[in-house]
Amino acid sequence: MRQVIPSIINRCQTGFMPNRFIAENGLVLNIVTEHARRCNRNDTALLLDQEKAYDRVHPSYLRAVMLKFGFPLVLVNSIIGLFFGNRVRININGHFTNEINQYRGLREGDPLSPLLFNLALESLLRHIIQDNSFLGFSFAPLTSNTVGGKMVPMFSSRSFNAL
Repeated sequence: MRQVIPSIINRCQTGFMPNRFIAENGLVLNIVTEHARRCNRNDTALLLDQEKAYDRVHPSYLRAVMLKFGFPLVLVNSIIGLFFGNRVRININGHFTNEINQYRGLREGDPLSPLLFNLALESLLRHIIQDNSFLGFSFAPLTSNTVGGKMVPMFSSRSFNAL
């Protein structure tokens, strides 16, 4: 998966991606913000912070995304089974709960979780990029949008009310 995912994930996503530098996103955000301020532009920047992002990934959505990107069914079923076919017990002050099914959420610390999250986010990101409401921010002909981990900044040359 590690060899295939960089060819699927948009270059704007730098979080958890090999040979991409997440701090680049902060630099681009600073440059865009400063340029807009100096040029007195009426543009809008949105930053979507996905609270508990890993917990929000649903298995049916992840399955659909992975199949859409062409991953083999046997691999998709294996990953869904590994992440969502589990029963867990929670330790609360030394006392364990009864077993409960894990119906959604990627596990923190699992080496596959960041890659799977990037895949889940990529589908949303592609819809945003194709949406004419989000035209990007142009200095000249160059337009830039960046995504790092669970934070999704979006720029539009339209005012916030026009979106």
